[in-house]
Amino acid sequence: MDSSNGNLQVLNALDGAKTQWYHFTAIVIAGMGFFTDAYDLFCISLVTKLLGRIYYYNPGSPKPGSLPPEVSAAVNGVALVGTLAGQLFFGWLGDKLGRKKVYGITLMLMCLCSIASGLSFGSHPKGVMTTLCFFRFWLGFGIGGDYPLSATIMSEYSNKKTRGGFIAAVFAMQGFGILGGGIFAIFISAIFDSKFRAPSYEADPIRSTVPEADYVWRIVLMVGAIPALLTYYWRMKMPETARFTALVAKDAKKAASDMSKILQVDIEAEQEKLDEVVESSKHSFGLFSSEFLKRHGLHLLGTTSTWFLLDIAFYSQNLFQKDIFSAIGWIPPAKTMNAVQEVYKIARAQTLIALCSTVPGYWFTVFLIDRMGRFTIQLIGFIMMTIFMFILAILYNFWIRPENNIGFVVIYSLTFFFANFGPNATTFVVPAEIFPARLRSTCHGISAASGKLGAIIGAFGFLYLAQNKDPAKADHGYPAGIGVKNSLIVLGVINLLGTLCTFMVPESKGKSLEEMSGENEDETEGHPNPGALPVKVAAAVNSVAFCGTLTGQLFFGWLGDKMGRKKVYGMTLMVMVICSIASGLSFSDDPKAVMVTLCFFRFWLGFGIGGDYPLSATIMSEYANKKTRGAFIAAVFAMQGFGILVGGVFAIIVSISFKAKYNVPPYEKDALGSTPHQADYIWRIILMFGAIPAALTYYWRMKMPETARYTALVAKNADKAATDMARVMQVDIEAEQEKVEEITEKESNSFGLFTKEFLRRHGLHLLGTTTTWFLLDIAFYSQNLFQKDVFSAIKWIPPAKTMSAIEEVFRIAKAQTLIALCSTVPGYWFTVAFIDRMGRFAIQLMGFTMMTIFMFALAIPYDHWTKKDNRIGFVVMYSLTFFFANFGPNATTFIVPAEIFPARLRSTCHGISAASGKLGAIVGAFGFLYLSQSKTTPEAGYSKGIGVKNTLIILGVVNLLGALFTLLVPEAKGKSLEEMSGENDDDYDAVKPEDVSKLTGGVELNANSV
Repeated sequence: MDSSNGNLQVLNALDGAKTQWYHFTAIVIAGMGFFTDAYDLFCISLVTKLLGRIYYYNPGSPKPGSLPPEVSAAVNGVALVGTLAGQLFFGWLGDKLGRKKVYGITLMLMCLCSIASGLSFGSHPKGVMTTLCFFRFWLGFGIGGDYPLSATIMSEYSNKKTRGGFIAAVFAMQGFGILGGGIFAIFISAIFDSKFRAPSYEADPIRSTVPEADYVWRIVLMVGAIPALLTYYWRMKMPETARFTALVAKDAKKAASDMSKILQVDIEAEQEKLDEVVESSKHSFGLFSSEFLKRHGLHLLGTTSTWFLLDIAFYSQNLFQKDIFSAIGWIPPAKTMNAVQEVYKIARAQTLIALCSTVPGYWFTVFLIDRMGRFTIQLIGFIMMTIFMFILAILYNFWIRPENNIGFVVIYSLTFFFANFGPNATTFVVPAEIFPARLRSTCHGISAASGKLGAIIGAFGFLYLAQNKDPAKADHGYPAGIGVKNSLIVLGVINLLGTLCTFMVPESKGKSLEEMSGENEDETEGHPNPGALPVKVAAAVNSVAFCGTLTGQLFFGWLGDKMGRKKVYGMTLMVMVICSIASGLSFSDDPKAVMVTLCFFRFWLGFGIGGDYPLSATIMSEYANKKTRGAFIAAVFAMQGFGILVGGVFAIIVSISFKAKYNVPPYEKDALGSTPHQADYIWRIILMFGAIPAALTYYWRMKMPETARYTALVAKNADKAATDMARVMQVDIEAEQEKVEEITEKESNSFGLFTKEFLRRHGLHLLGTTTTWFLLDIAFYSQNLFQKDVFSAIKWIPPAKTMSAIEEVFRIAKAQTLIALCSTVPGYWFTVAFIDRMGRFAIQLMGFTMMTIFMFALAIPYDHWTKKDNRIGFVVMYSLTFFFANFGPNATTFIVPAEIFPARLRSTCHGISAASGKLGAIVGAFGFLYLSQSKTTPEAGYSKGIGVKNTLIILGVVNLLGALFTLLVPEAKGKSLEEMSGENDDDYDAVKPEDVSKLTGGVELNANSV
């Protein structure tokens, strides 16, 4: 940015400066404060058990002493309360007095209170705990000031190209603080345990806590002051940031002088320009004024809500890891250890988590934040935390078995990895970049304080929530809670809310602080190209329905096995109809509000769509006969092709109608006139039209009887199964209730999901269906969502500036309709026609193989295809990849999971397989947005990519992997569902296949009657 844009030369110099030694000096000086912050906040969790043993020993108790609930809450939470207060106070003070003046106060307060915490006096428990809490409050108060000041100083010192990485590096020192606390606690406890030998509590309750153990917690708390003290001198030598000096203190001369010394260049003071800039009305509005709310209200809501939700989850886990590790048996029962050994075990567990997930997560953010962007990293982090939390929670009874403990720790570690390579870092970075200089520290402090409020809720809430449901099994002094499993479910929901709130946070990658805050805002002339969705908005609009679909597939898949297919089937359809209509009614004229509400309704639309996958496939498979079952399920899925085709045709009709009514010029002739305000109706009409076909079938969906296989084999009601199928098939069917009970009581029909027996019988099958669907959807959705970009690249759709807005809709819809007509729809119906002749395996393997070949054929001579004379050839080849996707894995990955699993788990396993596919779709949709960008001239708002050619090569490799994983999928052609699932397994009893068939409606005996 040059000075002609209205920005001061000193600020331009900072934005454009190359990475220099002073950047690293600033990171270390600010970072050591954060090392101390993390050490002091989290080291208390290492010693709370020890404090309970020393000061709250209960003679005769079978368990060691523990802190009473109110004391534990105070010790763990008081520093968080102090931090919250310090964030608000020092954040405000940093904007009033300057960053540097306040910076030294916070460091000195932290050092003094760290030492004083360890010196908490008195031998009586109440006296020690009271003084400990007093000093930890003021310790937190100092720590709180370090948040807004460190972030603001680093953001104002940095250049715009690597600013995110520099701020994240300061925050990443928190990871080393957590790690350092754990390592030091291991070191001290090991020394004390070897020097002062003591028996376990169960061997000798009194001697298990040696008097010298009282020194352990004091030393651990006090050592945190040392690193910060070492940097105090250099913190005081740092000059005030140029942005505060110029834009807030209004001293251009000092700002230029300070930065000239640091950057070692001559910088003009420009006092007159500074006076002109700061006197502008956009530099005078105050906090929470109407102008602030208009410009930054949604931003502040976004930064506060995401940090609040993140810290509920993060501090609930981090402060109480030791309780979770105890619950899964990774830390032995307290009574089997002495007091110092318990400190050692807890510190070792937390150090392992920090080393394997927390620290790497922080530094992944440092290295990738200025490439991927803040929004993408935060969104991925929240999504992955949600997924892992639900995995931990839903399968909790599986994880707590001793042989699965390591798996639990791995999944649990991944939640920490994606917290730190995700929202734990980005919520700290973004508030330091998007607000005006005169309010920056204050707004960061408000955002951080909101986070600490979440931390307090998490810390206090988890103390109670995670307690066992049985009052007798709850920790001493605590009421019964909801258990660790349900607490993890609550945390999963909180992370999901964080995902949604992320859409209110703007992307600041590659932009100056003044661009983000609007402090160099000028009236702009027209842009040479039409408006385009910002990167984060495009990603959200394209992908939020996938997130909803993934969630719906898992939820409704599970619910379909619990409540029955029919009961749940109507719910999904109603959700889809309502949300299709609501998506088109997204309210407000404000772009942010429209996009937020559109994304909200499309998430829930996706949630309903997700349920339709496992339920439609399962219902069709359970209604069909074994001879033509594959074709029947494929025919259901093939309607997706007509959906794509009709969507394109309807968009063509609507755009032609509007074009005839409103004949407007192209963008290059009249930028404003090329998009008439009536164009806003087009996208709304197209989105809402999707509700009509579904609404028309609601009555018949509700009239369908429950499938006989569910009624007989899951609900165990032979009378109803026989009655329903007798009506449908118009034949007499005997109920055979005794035989139902005999079959369903067999061991082969009783094992649960992810039990050893399930893994032995179906583990490889589930791995096959999930991996192939995952890989297929990476390739399929990367192409399908962004066909328009490929067509633009080969000039099949004219440049956007040569068209009006309505004309562009028409061109894109025509291109996608042509692809659907020539390859997508025929591919689906080829599968319908041939699947019960060729088999699922052959079609899937052939499809992946042909997709691989055509992708490489498109990619390797890509420059050839982009020439004008060869464009039709490109489209033919590109169409063939779609043909073999649909006459291939896009259909078979939907069919097979509905055929190979037991009736009581069929819908759930199909939902898991489908959700894996949608995870692939999310990867494909996000990846293609970035990967396919030009290496030299990316679209506005996007970073440089690897180009369409290299992206097509990657998709070829993905398809090749899909071909290999197909070898894990069994062939179901011509076999009954019970043969495939083993529900008539003769290893357990001589139940004949025809017995099961009779119970489920006689389908196998009379194949032509359905």
